[in-house]
Amino acid sequence: MDKRHLAFWAICLAILLVWGLLFRPSPKPAQENPTPTEQAETSGQGEQPADTTTDEQPDTITADTTTPDTEAAESTEPTEATATAETGETTEGDETPEAIAFEEQTFELANPFATFQISTKGGVVRQVTMETKVTSPDHTITIHGDEKYAFCDDDLPPRMLPLAINAEAGSALDLAEAEFKNVTPAGADRHLVLRHENKAFAVTKEFTLPEEGYRLQVTLTFEAKTDKVSLPAFQLQVAAVTPVDAKHAKGDTVITVNTGGYHKLTVATEKKSPIAQSAQVLRWAAVSNRYFTAVLDARGPEQNGEIQAKELISTALFLRYADEEKKQKIFADGLSVAMDESTLTKGQARTFELALYVGPKEHSRLRELGYSKVMGTSFLAPISGALMAVLNFIYGFIPNYGVAIILLTALIKLLLFPLDRRSFKSMKEMQRIQPLIKQLQEKFKDDKQKLQIEQMKLFREHKVNPLGGCLPMLLQFPVLYAMFTMLRGAIELWRAPFVGHITDLSQPDTLFTIPSLPLIGSLPVHILPVLMTVFTILSQRIRGGAQATDPQQKMMSQMMPILFLFIFYSFPAGLNLYWLFSTVFGFGAQLVVQRGDNKPQLTGKTNHK
Repeated sequence: MDKRHLAFWAICLAILLVWGLLFRPSPKPAQENPTPTEQAETSGQGEQPADTTTDEQPDTITADTTTPDTEAAESTEPTEATATAETGETTEGDETPEAIAFEEQTFELANPFATFQISTKGGVVRQVTMETKVTSPDHTITIHGDEKYAFCDDDLPPRMLPLAINAEAGSALDLAEAEFKNVTPAGADRHLVLRHENKAFAVTKEFTLPEEGYRLQVTLTFEAKTDKVSLPAFQLQVAAVTPVDAKHAKGDTVITVNTGGYHKLTVATEKKSPIAQSAQVLRWAAVSNRYFTAVLDARGPEQNGEIQAKELISTALFLRYADEEKKQKIFADGLSVAMDESTLTKGQARTFELALYVGPKEHSRLRELGYSKVMGTSFLAPISGALMAVLNFIYGFIPNYGVAIILLTALIKLLLFPLDRRSFKSMKEMQRIQPLIKQLQEKFKDDKQKLQIEQMKLFREHKVNPLGGCLPMLLQFPVLYAMFTMLRGAIELWRAPFVGHITDLSQPDTLFTIPSLPLIGSLPVHILPVLMTVFTILSQRIRGGAQATDPQQKMMSQMMPILFLFIFYSFPAGLNLYWLFSTVFGFGAQLVVQRGDNKPQLTGKTNHK
C-alpha cells in the first residue's frame, strides 16, 4: 500500500475519533451559584436561586399559598399563614403548595401516535408512550417513564418532569408538586385543563393533543386575582432525559437551542451541577438522547412567537449505577427555562403559547416541524438528513432497512466512482515509479534537499501527482462521515431487523457469546466487523500493500485492519453493514481499475543526476 494512502486513512481515522470534539462549541462559563441550601439538595434541581427581593409596596398582595379546598386545614391553623408572592418568604405556619396532602390523579391524551399521561401533581407530563413505530408496528414503546428504553424514567423527581414550574424554595410559584385541579369542559376530546389557585393568583395549564404526531399544544396562563401581584422568578422545565440504555450512560445528551440562530449548549456533567447560560430570546429548546428528544416550542400557533427568557439551565442529577461493580453512573440531564419576575394587576393575565414535542428523532418529522437542527448543527447535518431521506425512500419500496442500507451504499459508491477511479489510478502510477524513486533515494541519501528536487522532476516527467491518491478520497470524506453519523443515531434502525441473527440494526450483530475467557471474561462474537476486516486486507493486497519494503510502512499496513476491527467491533449493526459493503464495493471498483490498467512497472535507471 502506498505510504500516502496509508497516511490518508490514519488521518481519516483521527478525524473520525475527534470530529465531535473539534466542532463542539467552547463551553460557556457557568455562573457562580450560591452555596446550595438543604432544600435545593433535596429538590434535585440544584438551580441558582434568583434574587427577587424588592421593596414592599402597600398595594402588593401577600399570596396565600393554600388552595380553596383546604378550609379544614386553615381552621386548624390559628396563625396567619401567608407568603409574599414577591419574595417567596414564608412566615411560621405557612403551607407551601407542595406541602398540602392531596390525592394525585392522572389523565391521558391519546392519538394514533402517542399517549401523554398528565398528572394533577404539578400539572406535569408524567409519561409518554409511543403507540406506533414503522419498524415494529405491533409493539408499544414507552419513551418517557420506562427505565429500559428511557427517554425519562421513573427515578426522576417531579420537578424535573416536562412543564414543571419551579421557583425558589417556599415561593408561591414553586408548583412542581402542587395540586392542579381538573377543570376541563365536558365532552372535550384530546383536551385537558388543569388549574391551581390561591388567594393571589391562578395558574392554568391547557393541553390539546392534535389528531396525529407527538406535539402537545400547551397554553400556560398566570392570572392575578387581586389588585396587584408580583410573581417571582421561576423556571419552566423542558424535560430531563436519561440514556436509552446503559451502554450510552455517558455523553448521550445533547441540548440544542434556537434563539434566532442554532447552537448547542454545554451539558451539566456533575451531580446536581447547574450550568446557566443566557438566552434573551428563545424560540425553542431541545434536550435529546440518542433516539428521542423533548422540544419546548415557544413560537405559538402562528409559529412566529418567542419567550423572553432570562437564561437556560442544564442540570445533571445522578440516578443510579448501571453497573455497581464498574461504578458506571447514569445521570438524568435536565433543561429548564428561567423566567424573570413580573407584576400583574387584577384581571390581568400573562399567557405563554407553547408546544411540547416528546417523541422520536425522525429526520422527516423534525424537519417538517422546524426542529431539524436537533439532528445536528454542523455543516454536515443537511447531508445526513438528505441521506436519511433517500434511505427512507428506498425503504418505501423494500421494507427492510438492512437491504436499504446496502442499496444506498451501492448508490453512493456509484456516484463517487469517478473519484475512486482517479484515486486508484494515481496510486497505481505511484507504484509504477517506485523503483525509480528508490534509486533516487539511494543516490541522494545524504542530500535530502537534492532528493526532493529530483523526486519532483520525476513526478513531472511521468505526469504523476503525489497527492492524486489522497485528494479524491478526502473529497469523499464529508459524504462518508455524514453517512456514518446518520446511521449511528437513526431511530429508524432501532429494533429494525435485517436477516438471520441481526434482529436490531441499532445494536451490534452478536452471533453468540463466549461465556468466559482469561483476562477479558465473556466475549460477544460479531460477524460484520470481522468480514469488514477480511475485505480490508484483500483490498490492501490488490493495492500492493503486501509488497511494501519500508518496515514502518509494512507494519502500518498490517496493523490498520486490526485497528479498524477494534474500533468498529462494538458499533451498531447498521453502521457496520454500511462500512462492510462500502469496503466490498470499493474492492470491486479496485478490481475494475486494475484489470483496465496494463502498463508495466518501470524498472529502468533514472537519468537524473
